[in-house]
Amino acid sequence: MPSPDGERGLARERTGLAWERTALGFGALSAVVLGVAAHHGRPGLIALSVALVAVAFATWRHGHGSYKDTTVAPQARALWLVALAIALTAVAAAVIVIAD
Repeated sequence: MPSPDGERGLARERTGLAWERTALGFGALSAVVLGVAAHHGRPGLIALSVALVAVAFATWRHGHGSYKDTTVAPQARALWLVALAIALTAVAAAVIVIAD
């Protein structure tokens, strides 16, 4: 339902908040991976943690830009890239843990 001023402000805000929540999740995962790297002596996980921080920042920037976008449209490419980042993170973590 459109907002009273005729603009889809709430939908844009929810979309931006969802992207920012996803970025927060990547940031938290980065902190967990860094903690495992420090406590279990797995230096290969430090690179993964840095990559996760980069993904978190890119996701946050995308979400922050959602507030300025005047249209509400599907974001298939961005969603595909987030799914790819999640899959690559899982594969990289598995390879690093098995290789160490």
